[in-house]
Amino acid sequence: KALNPEPQDESPTKSSRVCLFVQEVRTTVRGSLREARVPTLFSLVVGMVLIALYYGGGAATRPAFDALAELKSETGLWFAVVSTCLFGGVLPSMVMAATGGLQRPYGVNLLFNVVLWALLGLCVDKLYELQGILFGDQQDAPTIVRKVLFDQFVWNPFLAVPFLAVVFRWRDFGFPLWKGCQDVLRPSSLLLAYCSTLLTCWGSWIPGTSVVYAFPEVLQIPAFNIILFSYSIVISIISQRASSSGESPPAQQKCGEPAQDVGGAV
Repeated sequence: KALNPEPQDESPTKSSRVCLFVQEVRTTVRGSLREARVPTLFSLVVGMVLIALYYGGGAATRPAFDALAELKSETGLWFAVVSTCLFGGVLPSMVMAATGGLQRPYGVNLLFNVVLWALLGLCVDKLYELQGILFGDQQDAPTIVRKVLFDQFVWNPFLAVPFLAVVFRWRDFGFPLWKGCQDVLRPSSLLLAYCSTLLTCWGSWIPGTSVVYAFPEVLQIPAFNIILFSYSIVISIISQRASSSGESPPAQQKCGEPAQDVGGAV
């Protein structure tokens, strides 16, 4: 009698699961960044223009920066909270509502964005104060590099990005109070959201914070908010994509094959 072949284990190996996960993160980030290329480019160009105006504008532009710095000094945390709420919450929500990217109900999601970015404005203001204490308020290259490294490889991966990954998934699942939190905190989906958010953060804020820290501390929040406008849109879209992808496994494909990405290459 012919021997029956032993059944093969069709379950994906650990290496193939890792490869599929990496492809899913890449697809999520690429698709979302493609949709937000214009606002991202706009904010980075504006940031570079601000540096040129501040350091090269001389007497023609310095009074405007001095007035902004004085306003920040007089209002303190209120300036950080209100301006970050405006540039991270209100204005991006209006843009997303106009382009169909804001989730419904509009009022609830607008309130979420306003409260979230107001809170983060307060935290970022304190982060900049802390870095001023740790590294000084000079605008030389070594100080800027230290601040960028601390911001991107301490603050973001260990504090800001885990918080954003969880609260954006909570939003994407309809703000569940208890029962739905199991889905929000599902490890594999949360890891996808974390990795996608972190990669997007590094792509936006490694150059972005290099611009921010080129300004004196009193002008860093205004510079931050200019770049935040586009980042808020990008990170919201990426969270929606990651939450959607995390709930339905990607099509099985061999490790090394390009991930299917609707809409063409970047």
